[in-house]
Amino acid sequence: MGAEALAAALRGGAMPKLEVLFLSINPIGKQGVAALGAPLRKLPALKVLNLSNCNIGDEGVATLVAGLGKDDFKALEKLHLAYSKITDAGMVKIVAAIDAGGLPKLIPELIDHPFFIRNNAATAAAVQAVLDALAKRSQ
Repeated sequence: MGAEALAAALRGGAMPKLEVLFLSINPIGKQGVAALGAPLRKLPALKVLNLSNCNIGDEGVATLVAGLGKDDFKALEKLHLAYSKITDAGMVKIVAAIDAGGLPKLIPELIDHPFFIRNNAATAAAVQAVLDALAKRSQ
């Protein structure tokens, strides 16, 4: 319910200059991310989004990054996803978004951190695929 209320406020134009949003340790789940995804994408100044320990899983990641346009998450540098129950399938969605030109400013700082790898269900190879996509993009 809280995610839907926040999403409604963002859709209504609240916090257009928001740069950092920590939603960690909240039971947002895939439904909450589905509600928040579109309005979060459009925040032009959002640099840090923390969804750690929010139980978003692969479906939540897919909702967050699928079909990103050129103006979606255009300033996002850090995406915290530890303890989010993400598997290799979710990592594939992130790679696809990066390969399609999405998440243009995302840096690998947290993705390659051992904390991230240990506390999700994704394999090290899947995490490496995300890092490779980021490295390929920066060439």
